[in-house]
Amino acid sequence: MNNPRGSPQVRLISSLAMLILVIGGVWFYSVRKTIELLDIGVNDHVRCAIAGTYAERTQGLGTPFGPMLQPLLAAAGAEYTLVSAHNCTPAGRAYIHIVFRRGKTLVSVILTQRGDQEVFPRAPDARVHEGRRGGYSVAAFESGAYLAYIVSALPGQQTKQLASRLAPVIDRYTKI
Repeated sequence: MNNPRGSPQVRLISSLAMLILVIGGVWFYSVRKTIELLDIGVNDHVRCAIAGTYAERTQGLGTPFGPMLQPLLAAAGAEYTLVSAHNCTPAGRAYIHIVFRRGKTLVSVILTQRGDQEVFPRAPDARVHEGRRGGYSVAAFESGAYLAYIVSALPGQQTKQLASRLAPVIDRYTKI
C-alpha cells in the first residue's frame, strides 16, 4: 500500500531542507538589517565628523541631552577629549552628535531616533552590534526610542569597549 505523504525518510529530508531554508533566510535578513542600521551611524560620522562640518556647529546638545555630556566624558576616559557636541541633520535626519578625539582619531558618539522598522535583529547576549563599514569600526545599540552609535577608525575592539562604557550613560538619558 502506498503512503500518499511519502515515506518517513522523504518527509524527514524535506523537513530538514525546509528548516535549513528558514534558518538561512533568517540569517540573511539579520545580517542585511544589521548592516543597514550600522550604515546610519557611519554615514553621519563621515558627513559630519570626517567632513569637518562639526566645526560650524557650536550650539551644544540642547536641554534633554546637555546634562549627558559630562558623564559621557567621564565614562570615555582621560584619553578622549571633546571636540564638538551638537545637533545636526545631514540628509534630513536629526542626530545628536558628540565628537571626541583619541590621539589623532576622531570618534563619534551619535544618537538618532529610531524609525518604526529600525530595530536590530535579536541575538542571544548581543546588546551591542558591531562591524566594519567603509573602513570604520562601529558599535551600535538601541536605547529607549534611540539608536546609539560609536564610530571611529580605531580597532573594532576599542570601539566596542568604549561603547560598553558609554551605554549605561546613554541609557540613563534615553530610557526616561
